Amino acid sequence: MSENALLASVGAAIRAWRKKADLTMGQLGELANVDPGFLAYIETGKKAPSLETLAKIARGLKVSLADLFRYVPQDSNTNYKLQQQIMVLLHDRSAAEKAELAALLKQLNDNPARVKALRQLIRK
Repeated sequence: MSENALLASVGAAIRAWRKKADLTMGQLGELANVDPGFLAYIETGKKAPSLETLAKIARGLKVSLADLFRYVPQDSNTNYKLQQQIMVLLHDRSAAEKAELAALLKQLNDNPARVKALRQLIRK
């Protein structure tokens, strides 16, 4: 994996965790003692944060430092942004909830018409 892909992946993870925590960049910047402008560069993969800065961000998000790297793909062909968003959404779910969601996704995968119907319901 290239350095740019790694930075983008970690930035996407930070963004996903921040959004899950319902924090603005300014709020996370305050909690982590990191300039919000620099945080924006980190989230977009344009700047490489130090390990110390990543640790501050993780503390501000109330996640482990490992959580920021947990879903970094091993190959560059993976749609890592979507994968990370899904993993962040599942993070605090119980095993039963995860199983229910997996079953729902399987049903949707088995019947594309259901996906279309679900989209129409959600848009209403």
